[in-house]
Amino acid sequence: MTEPPATPPVLAMPDRPEKPLPVLTLLKTIPTNSLGVLDAELYRELFVRRSYGMVSACFVSDPAGVKRVLVDNFDNYPRVPTIRRLFEAEIGTGTLASEGETWRRHRRIATPSIDARSVKSDAPAIIALAEACAADLAKKAGAKGSKKPVDMERVAGDLLMRMLNQISTGGDPDAIPVMKWLSTVPRKPRALDIVPKPEWVSKLFVRRRIEGWKGEADVTLRRLIDARRSPDWAGGQDLLWRLAHARDRQDGQPFSAEEARDEAASIIAAGDATIRALTWIWYLLDLHPHVAERMHAEIDAVLGDDPLTPEHVGLVPYTRRVLDETMRLYPPIPVIVRKALKADEVAGQRAPKGAIMCVAPFIIHRHEKLWERPGVFDPDRFADENRDKRHRFAFIPFAAGPRVCPGASASSANLMFGILALARRLRFRLATKGPIVPFGGISLQPKGGLPMIVERRR
Repeated sequence: MTEPPATPPVLAMPDRPEKPLPVLTLLKTIPTNSLGVLDAELYRELFVRRSYGMVSACFVSDPAGVKRVLVDNFDNYPRVPTIRRLFEAEIGTGTLASEGETWRRHRRIATPSIDARSVKSDAPAIIALAEACAADLAKKAGAKGSKKPVDMERVAGDLLMRMLNQISTGGDPDAIPVMKWLSTVPRKPRALDIVPKPEWVSKLFVRRRIEGWKGEADVTLRRLIDARRSPDWAGGQDLLWRLAHARDRQDGQPFSAEEARDEAASIIAAGDATIRALTWIWYLLDLHPHVAERMHAEIDAVLGDDPLTPEHVGLVPYTRRVLDETMRLYPPIPVIVRKALKADEVAGQRAPKGAIMCVAPFIIHRHEKLWERPGVFDPDRFADENRDKRHRFAFIPFAAGPRVCPGASASSANLMFGILALARRLRFRLATKGPIVPFGGISLQPKGGLPMIVERRR
């Protein structure tokens, strides 16, 4: 077996300023890469309060403080209106864009439609998609001139789109433009979007108009939902069907046609972030051949030449640890931002009324006071014997509390299907000597893609 290197490799990181950025520099940096504003102090201190003109910002990394903001006093910390409006422009009243009773009603009705039990029947088709992706990459690896790199960001994105389409519509090819459209939601924020402003001003920046090819995709989404609401529908009970027929467990009322459309758009848009680990894992494995060798050995021993099945996911604990460690270093949702409606005490510190509360998994997962050797890729930190060494709220790849990703379990299973299908047949080598830069938008991705050479293993 390959031994770990004496000096661990330096992993891809955005610029980390030594000191807090001035306000104007911060506003210019956030739209280009939100992670570039996270300075060194934030990785050392568990609670940091800053003032930016008239605005207070609290960076919360203390696990007890994270629990306070995301769970215990959840109602006091709604999403920041200026950011929420970015989603509202295209997904209306969906859970990504709503608050209060609208959000609660949507959550109650929609959650059973996307939990692990609801999507379990899609597993064979999801596996088939992952296997087809692996076969396509293997064909490219075996072709003449196979040293031409592929962009694993694009490969993972295409596989994600097809997985989401399978879950949402049973794989209807007419829905592919819908998946492409919602993978772009929300649009890239501008400096003006970041500046805190009154609610009535925020509303002025929302245009509920979807034009061009996106507008055509929206028409398609509505048509697909309307078809499933018809008593003549003879297709399967996919996600769109379940949303069209779901009912509120409190009053028995269903979604309206517009609400079903908004919630479907919200769930599909949210799904884009959850599978980003399927990009980053190959980068980390190439830098750590001893981890790749051990993971490949486990997969070969468990799967052999047998067809991949959902049951295999529970039989590869080391591979799951590799996935968890990937999501620790490169969490799907890098930053969570809330606003304090009332003054509160968080982790023994005062959070003033109106403060912007930043709970950043990208910081928390790399914090010097929460993790040993936080910048080192070490899957065994997630071994069962090490479980008690970390706080529950020191690892939040899918957020936490009432707004935790409702499809987290299903997304994790889909990630594992993708990893097992690709890793049993292939390995990936970085095809660039240039820096890989994590880009923090709504989700975390490598800026400019991730070029890699595909090699056959078997």
